[in-house]
Amino acid sequence: MEEIKPSENEPEYKLDSKDYGILRELDSNFRQSFSGIGKKVRLSKNSVGLRFEGLKCCTLHNSTGINNEKLGYTLVKVYYSFDFYNEALEKAIIAQVSKNKSIRWAERFYGPYDVGIGLMARDLDDVIREVNSFDSKFANKISKKEIQIFHLQEYYRYNFLHEKPIGWVSRISYDEKEVPIKLIDKKIIHHLLYDPRANVVDIAGKLGVTPRTISNRKKYLEKTGVIMGYFMTLDVRKFKHNTFKLLVQIQNTQQAQEFEKYLSSLKNIKYFGKMVGMWDYELDFIFPTMTDLQNQMETLKEKFPNLIKKMEIMNFRKRIATNQKDFFED
Repeated sequence: MEEIKPSENEPEYKLDSKDYGILRELDSNFRQSFSGIGKKVRLSKNSVGLRFEGLKCCTLHNSTGINNEKLGYTLVKVYYSFDFYNEALEKAIIAQVSKNKSIRWAERFYGPYDVGIGLMARDLDDVIREVNSFDSKFANKISKKEIQIFHLQEYYRYNFLHEKPIGWVSRISYDEKEVPIKLIDKKIIHHLLYDPRANVVDIAGKLGVTPRTISNRKKYLEKTGVIMGYFMTLDVRKFKHNTFKLLVQIQNTQQAQEFEKYLSSLKNIKYFGKMVGMWDYELDFIFPTMTDLQNQMETLKEKFPNLIKKMEIMNFRKRIATNQKDFFED
């Protein structure tokens, strides 16, 4: 499997301890005010703002975390291998994602699968319809596919970057109670989804309501857990690291709880997903090299020899498409 070398390009300027302090605060809450961050890292509001602009070279698609289960949707991922993957196929996949709001993203991997798509489904009929629609477009090119239905997701911070880990975990489970939301809530989510620092006054102006209305509805979405937080997405290659996806199949469940607790303690884990399908777990790790990941895999096998049946590595290449349409809009 091809290993992606970490980027040789340094950020626009060499990061110092203040920059890392700002990144830690943004990792905790990307919507924090510059003045609030400044108090914690001992810089002025203006200095934080200037450094924030420089740090943009280190981030990708920052986003507002939405709990899909609280909106009545389940995350389904489909992994595909193709007979031959090239630029033309990738463009066709991007075009297909943009046509269908239920498909949230498509990601490119090196490993047992070439591409993974993530979609939001209300029920089995949605899954069948959306997957069949995608498959029919590429039927003569698909060599293998696996459908995985997620019933637990946990998102961790970029703790490989921080001397002291951030313990806060964003958790989504299938037994979440659906939260009723209004049309104005959907519009607010739309404006915040890929712009987590969007100004309340600006959103109010675009929607033709008062800033107080936006503020109150945003607080409602936060309080009910529809909005889980405001998240930074790092380009980890700027820090000479890679993102690896580990697919795990287990052969019994006796140690599953202990296994999951151990995973949550690891500094290099970024995402944990529990799912139904061929694979039982999807894990995202951030390490400098494949060797580091393989060492972690050996540790897992040693600690849980009777639990793990099979593991596969996928090296995350890039997100090739992000759907800006709202999947929850009727």
